[in-house]
Amino acid sequence: MSEDQYYDAMFSAEFIDDDTSAHASIVIIQNTQQVVSIDLKMPIERYHALSGEGEIIRQGSRVVWHPPAAGGRLSYLVTVERKRGHSYDARKEQDWLIMRLGDLFPAAKVRAKKGSKSRSSLSLVGPQTWSFETQYGQIDGLPKELEGGDRKYSRPTGWLVAGEIGTRRDVIGQTQVAISSPKGTGMQRLEMLAFLRWTLPELTQVFPTLPARLLIVGTPANMWRGGLSAPGSLYVNANRAFISENATSTLLHEIVHLSGMHSATQGSDWVVEGIAEYYSLLVTLRSDGISQQRFDRALAGLAQWAARENAELADPSKGADTAYAVTVIHALAQELAHSGQHIDELISRLLSEAQISAHALQFHAKQLLGKASVVLDELPQASFADAESA
Repeated sequence: MSEDQYYDAMFSAEFIDDDTSAHASIVIIQNTQQVVSIDLKMPIERYHALSGEGEIIRQGSRVVWHPPAAGGRLSYLVTVERKRGHSYDARKEQDWLIMRLGDLFPAAKVRAKKGSKSRSSLSLVGPQTWSFETQYGQIDGLPKELEGGDRKYSRPTGWLVAGEIGTRRDVIGQTQVAISSPKGTGMQRLEMLAFLRWTLPELTQVFPTLPARLLIVGTPANMWRGGLSAPGSLYVNANRAFISENATSTLLHEIVHLSGMHSATQGSDWVVEGIAEYYSLLVTLRSDGISQQRFDRALAGLAQWAARENAELADPSKGADTAYAVTVIHALAQELAHSGQHIDELISRLLSEAQISAHALQFHAKQLLGKASVVLDELPQASFADAESA
């Protein structure tokens, strides 16, 4: 590829002691005006004080930047804190910060010369005692080249934890795992590594596309109490048990999402959530973390929860709805087993799809069974609303 087709995209942010906003910038350096415009998703309630070189136009929740021919800088402030329900999934305190890099550097539509590619780098700066952990590894103040950045516009993504933090690292299988959280939050980092050492090898037998580098961000109790996945990383509350009382695992659930079971067509969220929750149970069983009796009892408990709440196969799928989806996936696994097939093979075929859909679940189940699945055919037709468009 010709050198003239490349341009440099430099992403940087600075965090100042008492400032609840991040000072962010995007710098474009180009030789032949590869980039014509960058159209960024920047709602005014979170992104403000925009300045820079070239033309900057705000159009509602979007900002269109036309950098100069030789490149230039776009600077702005980002409000760090973001509410999720009654708590937060992004927050900055005096000695720590947790947020998504994708919120610092928002998604964009880029107009550029055909064949143009970005060479992207990331730089993060804060108070002297702060450290920064990302899916790209530790950021020490010097610009770090983003791996896999040979695309038209590569921006930093994944979770960021920064400040006075503690981090434990290990290599599990082919994955470099880092578990990082603000000091004093009660995050059991070594215990989590031990849990992953016995469960990840089993999980990757079914979901082999786990990233080469995985960051797990442990959050304080005053933040959102669940788990959230992002590219190469996941967020989990420090008070969340590795295995909950109903025998499911938020941690394994989110890792399943990271390993390919994440993108569903409209109407099919129940499929990805049901599979992620089911395999959080099944992997713990297969790795001898729970007994068959405990596994069966957990499935019965999920079925009772779903019935009590009149659950549906929903999009979005939460709580009792996901519990119902788990019972469907388990019934399908049993149907496949009775026909000499295996649920793992069905998952492998689903992972080959660009997006997971209820229609694809039906199709691949039928291919394995040699006939339509009785389990899936008995479900309400509304559960397969995507079938016509898939």
